[in-house]
Amino acid sequence: MASLKRRRESVFSSSYQPPNSQRVVAPRIFHTTSHHADERPSLPRFSQNIWDNHIQEKIPQQAGEEQGSNDDSVQVIMAVDLKERGTVGCCYYVAQEQQLRILGDIQLGGKDIIDMLILEINPTTILTSTRAEEATANVQQGYDDRFRFPYQIDTRPAQEFNFNNARAKLASLEIFQQEDFAQFLVPGEGFTQTEEVAAENLGLSFEKGQVLRLAGAVDIENSVSIGCAGAVLAYFQRQVVNEITQIGDNFVTHPVRSVEAFFLRGTMHISPHTLSALQILQCESHPNAFNQGPGKTSSRGKEDFSLYGLFHQHILTPQGKSRLKQYFLRPSTNSDVITERQDILGILLWPSNASVVQKLTTSLKKIKNMRPVITSLHKGLSSGKATFGGLKGTIWSTLLNFAFHTIDLQEAIREVSWRDSTAFRDRALNILDGFSLHAVGKIVYEKVDIQDSQQQQRTVVKAGVDRELDLLKDRYNGLDSLLKQVAIDVASTIPTNLGIDVNVIYFPQLGFNIAIPFNQRGLAAYNGEDDSWEQIFTTENRAYFKDSRMREMDEKLGDIYGLICEREIEIAYELAQRVLKYEQVLLASSDLCGELDCYLAMAKTASIYNFVRPRISPQNVIRIIDGRHPLQELMVSSYVPNDIQLHGGCGPQSDSDITDESLSNTPSMLILTGPNYSGKSVYMKQVALIVYLAHIGSFVPARIAEIGITDNILTRISTPETVSKVMWDHYAVKRKLLTKMDQIQSTFMIDLQQMSLLLKLATEKSLIVIDEFDGAGLACGIFEYLLSIDGKRPKVLAATHYHEIFENGFLPLRRSLSFGYMEVRVDESPQNTSEHLTYLYNVKQGRSNQSFGTSCAAMNGIDPAVVSRADELASLSSRGENLVLACARLSKKEEGILEEAEYAARSFLELDLSRISNRGFKDEIADLITQERTVTTHNGCG
Repeated sequence: MASLKRRRESVFSSSYQPPNSQRVVAPRIFHTTSHHADERPSLPRFSQNIWDNHIQEKIPQQAGEEQGSNDDSVQVIMAVDLKERGTVGCCYYVAQEQQLRILGDIQLGGKDIIDMLILEINPTTILTSTRAEEATANVQQGYDDRFRFPYQIDTRPAQEFNFNNARAKLASLEIFQQEDFAQFLVPGEGFTQTEEVAAENLGLSFEKGQVLRLAGAVDIENSVSIGCAGAVLAYFQRQVVNEITQIGDNFVTHPVRSVEAFFLRGTMHISPHTLSALQILQCESHPNAFNQGPGKTSSRGKEDFSLYGLFHQHILTPQGKSRLKQYFLRPSTNSDVITERQDILGILLWPSNASVVQKLTTSLKKIKNMRPVITSLHKGLSSGKATFGGLKGTIWSTLLNFAFHTIDLQEAIREVSWRDSTAFRDRALNILDGFSLHAVGKIVYEKVDIQDSQQQQRTVVKAGVDRELDLLKDRYNGLDSLLKQVAIDVASTIPTNLGIDVNVIYFPQLGFNIAIPFNQRGLAAYNGEDDSWEQIFTTENRAYFKDSRMREMDEKLGDIYGLICEREIEIAYELAQRVLKYEQVLLASSDLCGELDCYLAMAKTASIYNFVRPRISPQNVIRIIDGRHPLQELMVSSYVPNDIQLHGGCGPQSDSDITDESLSNTPSMLILTGPNYSGKSVYMKQVALIVYLAHIGSFVPARIAEIGITDNILTRISTPETVSKVMWDHYAVKRKLLTKMDQIQSTFMIDLQQMSLLLKLATEKSLIVIDEFDGAGLACGIFEYLLSIDGKRPKVLAATHYHEIFENGFLPLRRSLSFGYMEVRVDESPQNTSEHLTYLYNVKQGRSNQSFGTSCAAMNGIDPAVVSRADELASLSSRGENLVLACARLSKKEEGILEEAEYAARSFLELDLSRISNRGFKDEIADLITQERTVTTHNGCG
């Protein structure tokens, strides 16, 4: 600590000079207020490359070339909402195409995301909720006159963005009013015993079918964006009432001919279901249900064993955690961005940079996020000087540490051996403006007493900064001796026979007071001999008085502590204004520290778990050699790596146009068969995770990996448990978050919704993972469809146990289809069924015709008799025998009982009852029942 303090003194007590004794003036990197005619206009809050990617290439022309036209056909109505913790939702309607497009909710977004959406959509009208009003207003103010979009902002109440109302409006659109083949009985809305049993009294509804069709078109769990769609539809309703031209009985309306999903350009779409199914993000639930969900300081619970958790444990700064979560929630599809991140990771992993990386790590550990600090400073300024004393002293220590350690960080970045990859270095050195950071550190260091500020939880100014303040503090520090002398003088005027202790005490805002203890009756032992003594207040054992001497001290000395605090508040107010002049530098430097923190965490993870750099291919391929599952390999003593090679469609280019012969023979779909527990699911998830990691710029767990740009990872792996879902829905219905209609969802229905949405979102650049989709016919139809769309074929990994699909020729062989199975070793010698199967977890080409389901059953403790019977029936089925007859066949025991009954019946029929008396009849029957019989086998009918 002493050495650190001396270093601070040396840094901030003198003028700052960069290395090599050259004064480097950092360019302004955020915004300019003017530009030349040949320069591009400045854009708010995002860098120049966003201009290149989103203005020149990405802005759709839905509104037509004439942006100023008032024609309704070129209207683009956009609604945007921003929930707490930065979840952004958006929906827009293109009048010319009569199309409603709904964004997938973007977590950890904010104003920058709204900026990008406005640039991409190019709206004529923006509907924003009161929650997002400030963000959209800032966007509008950010553009200059030459680059002002002709859109209007209409701020609507948050109720118009209600999710349930919006979903009902969408479901009632004409495009979802198809012929219904089924009605649904909604729980809790059925008839009572006194009602007539008629259809109108049963609670039957077509609404559920409409909602199901909607769920097949867009992901209705994107609640913020669905709410935005409701705001757009409400806008149309207002137009019908107020603005639409009426001609007779006809209204000019805005029909919706299609509803589609859209996603933020430049990012891979990955749904919350996929994030959970692949264990990318996994939240550990609190055992107490009332403590589950988001809290005041965290949007989620504790991170469970997940892919994100592997990286998260190495993050050092708060802004680094936020940046890493953004990388995981929004993987990039920009090959330049991915390559830049990979280059930086490679540089940080070079052995020659090991010592410098350690310096970077040491500095980052001391750095905090500047955004809350800047927000606190702004709040202090906006609330005025009177309340600025609420600014905690820890803010100044945070600022001082940030300035000090970012200067160290700047020096360490210069020491890194960057070789040819200097883009990040140059950007970092420009942002980490040493002069500005030194100025901030010097301002705080010279003005604020950090130690006293932390102890008193307020801003304490150093001595020598303000003469008036120093005089007040000197006077305040001399109060002890003054109060002792005054107490002696007061005690001399009190009768000695009372034998009481007299104290003179100073209280801020209450001034100087004489403290007299209570007597046995609970009253002040002395209250003065003249009228000048006035009791001010009492405590548990003392009474406090003012006399003429106390009032004189109040007048001469005043509320000295209050005067000190007021003066320090004024100085802190001025200090905050000076610091906020460097706001943009501090925020940009803080964000850069978070970015660097992410790279260090990703590099450390790659080093620990032996990840390698993947090649980002311009081809639509996935080629992995010796790939591993990054989580599963941590749970086993040894992991068996596997290979894969897939090639998706080429878009407009046909397969015959592919010049690379190896790619033309590469399949787009791999269907896996094999026993349960053989590793099919782990293998498919492993491929998806490697593709995912490549798109966040990370290294991947493989020996060699070549990954083409993938726009979607779509999965049909796991289904949310219907029991837990209903329990949550019941709670949500009580809280009016959901309706009773939401609770009618079976497992298969949820599977169908996932599959329907998957097929609508899939493109030739998508990766689809299907694990055991129910229904042989449906599975076969889906496989055939995905193989038949030629240039738009996605890359597909699927696992199934429906061998009849292949054995009966329902899915013909073709070049784009390949089969694989998980290798097992079968040992017929063990008597115990559970011991004759050994899983090798190795993928082989071809198909497996056996699922070894009975072996899996035996391994899980199923009764051996049941397993034996299952083996017998499986054997009969494989030989094509009739299972109905086989199940009707009697067992040996049952045959013996039947033979005994037959013998007794025949013996009874042979009796000549006419010759036997009543007594003799009973004896004959008794003999018939008890006698031993010999079973004779007869040929033919007995």
